[in-house]
Amino acid sequence: MDRIPQWLRPAVWALFTIPLLWSAASTCAPYPVGVFEGIPREIGVEDGKLKGRFASLYQCVFDRVDGDFRFFEMPLARILFELEKGDLAVGLPLVQTSGRDQYADFGGRLFQTEYVYLFLENYPLLRQVPGLRFAFVRRFIGDHFLQGEGARVVTVSEWKQAVEMVKLGRADVVVLPGVLVDQLMAGYLEPYYVRTAAWVDLSLYVSHRYGSGQLTADLRRAIAQCSGLSDVE
Repeated sequence: MDRIPQWLRPAVWALFTIPLLWSAASTCAPYPVGVFEGIPREIGVEDGKLKGRFASLYQCVFDRVDGDFRFFEMPLARILFELEKGDLAVGLPLVQTSGRDQYADFGGRLFQTEYVYLFLENYPLLRQVPGLRFAFVRRFIGDHFLQGEGARVVTVSEWKQAVEMVKLGRADVVVLPGVLVDQLMAGYLEPYYVRTAAWVDLSLYVSHRYGSGQLTADLRRAIAQCSGLSDVE
């Protein structure tokens, strides 16, 4: 700056430093994390912190990654919508699908969980029963598990609504995480039946908008480190 007049040097210095400060501040911005609402025993948010049976596993992951992660409960459909728009950095707990891979990066297996069919009539093999109505939460992967000719779909906002649809005779089968069955059927005195649909890898997704840098790599590395600590399978 030797050739710049003394009186002009502060302004020139500001032109160089303000963009650098802005860039540094932007890299420190909080990462918004969407947490599937309505399953608080398994995962939820309380006073800004994760809670529930899955919380320690996910916290293990976030503790190993630099960044300010802010947790918000929201419906599954909104998590996926916000991930696709890039307004969420991370969504959890989620399983991998080809559709979600179009706008976000799967973190890899953190642990496994069982998805099940729940119904009130003792059906034979479901694939032998035509016209069954399958109920599940919107944008859940329940349509991967439809069985029987002419199967139909009933979507709702919450798991308890899906179970109520079956109890009321408005659906025949619920597809849901097996860990929710005892809670959602508590107090129900009539017979009901549960069959395994699949065991799936459960983890998180990172929006492409956020994950194009180091975030996806860091989270995947942390997931690999924490996956061996799982005791919730």
